[in-house]
Amino acid sequence: MNLSFGQNFEGKWILTKNGDTYLVPKINVFEFKDGKLISSDLEKIIFSHNFKIIENEIFVENNYFGSFKFKNENRFTLFKKDEKDEKYEKRKLELDFVRLEKTETELNQKEIEKLTFEDTDYDLKIAFNVELQKPEILEILKRKATKKMLLKKIGKAYFIQNYEDGELDSVIPIRKVTSEYIEIYGFSRKEPYSLTIKRK
Repeated sequence: MNLSFGQNFEGKWILTKNGDTYLVPKINVFEFKDGKLISSDLEKIIFSHNFKIIENEIFVENNYFGSFKFKNENRFTLFKKDEKDEKYEKRKLELDFVRLEKTETELNQKEIEKLTFEDTDYDLKIAFNVELQKPEILEILKRKATKKMLLKKIGKAYFIQNYEDGELDSVIPIRKVTSEYIEIYGFSRKEPYSLTIKRK
């Protein structure tokens, strides 16, 4: 067993949603703890199995689970075969996992929810519990294109939950939030893998 890699896995990791990643459930968290791989959606456990690492491969209950490559100490890519896709039997899935961090903030949840952050370069607006879809799009689609963000806290970490048409679409973890800016991470395959957005 390669202990150096095994030790790097300790902790909780969230599967990031990229353009080619369809997630079921919408939130996938892996926790490597005391020789166990625990999969959950942050609220309930999906499975808990023994795991071991041999070189750059993960085995779960002695069955091959996938190979991996670390991008840095807080990010790795898991390579798995697409078992459900008969048309592309040899295609490999590339799943990116980011280590979950404690959110750095002096604000409480209600204080954060009152703030709005915006980045015009990325055409990105972060605001909680309000309709974020453009009015003209809502008018065209007769309000079938709703877009909202909710703030969720699990343990010591805050997350942005993105809802499209009433359904959870994606989750973005928050590294730091103050009254002046918010730093989000784990949503991109390009360095620096994070984005700081100033308060509007």
